[in-house]
Amino acid sequence: MRVTTAFNRMLELPGASVTGVSFERRGVVVRVRLRRRRKVCGRCGQLVRATHETGVRRWRHLDLGGQRCFIECALRRVRCPDCGVKVEGVAWARPGARHTRDFEDVVAFLAQQMAKTPIAALMRVDWETVGRIVERVVADKLDAERLQGLVLIGVDEVSWRRRHRYLTCVADHRSGDIVWIKEGRNAQTLQAFFDELGEGGRASIRAVSIDMSAGYEQAIRRGVPAAEVCFDPWHVVKLAGEAVDQVRRAEWNAEGKSKTAGGKWVKGTRWSLLKAPERQSVEQLAILAEVQQANRRLYRAFLLKEELRLLYQLEDPRTAPEHLRAWLS
Repeated sequence: MRVTTAFNRMLELPGASVTGVSFERRGVVVRVRLRRRRKVCGRCGQLVRATHETGVRRWRHLDLGGQRCFIECALRRVRCPDCGVKVEGVAWARPGARHTRDFEDVVAFLAQQMAKTPIAALMRVDWETVGRIVERVVADKLDAERLQGLVLIGVDEVSWRRRHRYLTCVADHRSGDIVWIKEGRNAQTLQAFFDELGEGGRASIRAVSIDMSAGYEQAIRRGVPAAEVCFDPWHVVKLAGEAVDQVRRAEWNAEGKSKTAGGKWVKGTRWSLLKAPERQSVEQLAILAEVQQANRRLYRAFLLKEELRLLYQLEDPRTAPEHLRAWLS
């Protein structure tokens, strides 16, 4: 098999054929030529006619056997009626990039798993190059229609840097995808999202789930007043768990704290009361059985917490209102 044939099958560069391969000090250089005759603008992608001089361009590709790999191709400079004089576009690289799409996609994937510094060391690129690649990939793959027709959305914050730096994330509950992100976690941050939606985009929203943040709720009441505000189950059950722990502490104090055998026993019931029964060990379930027999106040608190958690696990959601009324009574 010829070397050019082997590299054609291995690289599978769209719209290009390998014409030669050389092994240089910097790495493997694969020379290719475009198969198409039509000229397209490297920025907007529309067909153009006028051409200027031809120059050789080089793109960094994924490494081959531990060696850096570069794609090299002669491209024409074209005159676009909208963008002006630009280099003609290629299918294997994004506009303005000096790395192939495959290389940039791998860097963007790694950016979801680790920090920039190890990515730069692994891919052998500059630290700032990692950020520019991520920006290009996100801009290329971001769905322009992601904010249209939103009905059920969820809002939450995520920490992205030390010293309490947060991002507000908005997700579409139907698809599970994050559709909007902005730095900050207050009412003004979420209000920016509603402003970007516009009047038509806000009209379709029927419900918003949040984490009991007063700032988020304020923005929702102002931006989409007709939408239902839903507190997410994790935070609701968390408050119930805190209430159970308050009952346990009160019983611990009443039993003389850890100075008595009764106080030590109450202290040891903490995880049996807070953990879901299906996640408890045999020892923790045994302690829960002792609580049922020895301290009805503690066991009642545990049952109230579990009945509230069951509200979010009902097979038929239509029975939820009746279940909640019974729990409140």
